[in-house]
Amino acid sequence: MATDTSTTNFVPSAFRTIERLGVGTVFEVALCRDALERDLICKRAVDERFAPALERERAVLALGLRPELPELVAFGEDARGGFLVETRAPGGPLRDLIDSRAPPGAAQWLELARAATRALAALHARGDAEGLRFVHGDISPDNLFFEPPSTITFIDFSSATWRDAPEPALAGDRGTLPYAAPELARQEVRATDATDTYALAATLLAVAVGPPLVRATTEAARLFEVGSEGILWKRIDERTDLAAELRSALAEALQYDREHRLTSSSELAARFGALSPR
Repeated sequence: MATDTSTTNFVPSAFRTIERLGVGTVFEVALCRDALERDLICKRAVDERFAPALERERAVLALGLRPELPELVAFGEDARGGFLVETRAPGGPLRDLIDSRAPPGAAQWLELARAATRALAALHARGDAEGLRFVHGDISPDNLFFEPPSTITFIDFSSATWRDAPEPALAGDRGTLPYAAPELARQEVRATDATDTYALAATLLAVAVGPPLVRATTEAARLFEVGSEGILWKRIDERTDLAAELRSALAEALQYDREHRLTSSSELAARFGALSPR
């Protein structure tokens, strides 16, 4: 829970605070409601350095990439500073599945994997069709919500890119470890649809087997390990209840060398869509 000593309201007028959800690296977040009693999310930049990230969030939501993204409700400034209000993603973050006592069973995991890969492929494809070339840039268990049976919502777009987008809001952005692709962790490339596909595959691996995805225990060591070796993708073979073809598809998407990696979200979705749990 965030600690707030400000004398001004966290949410803008016409909204009321329900619960302060916390403070991240970039955004401070609260659950709020409007006059229609809708559950909404209010975001503010942690400090002025991250004001461009709030504007980037607005710009992404204004693209109207529904239903995989939240809907923009309000954006502006008040006595407290800049704010953004968006619809609340249904379901819960994949982090909840990772933190649960046991990983999801084979059928539930495949249901989630199919929904998530199809949703990402739809975003990438719609971007191509409309000339947007949309890339999320920071897919992780905290930024992907799932509501069974098949509703997927991506959140947090401070790292997103698209056609004619301004320079990245965060200098040196490399996504979230250990889910960032090795070449992105090394900052050899900016985020692409290929690094999105890797990050989603790493997230699905984490849901399937739980932590750890790397041997390192400190942030600096994790960065070195991801950049020089990749993650422990062979752990997917711990899930013998998943069909060998499923495990193989995920492993291909997580290869350290990009040349040997499955990099297309649409291809990964097709691979999962054709397979059964066993």
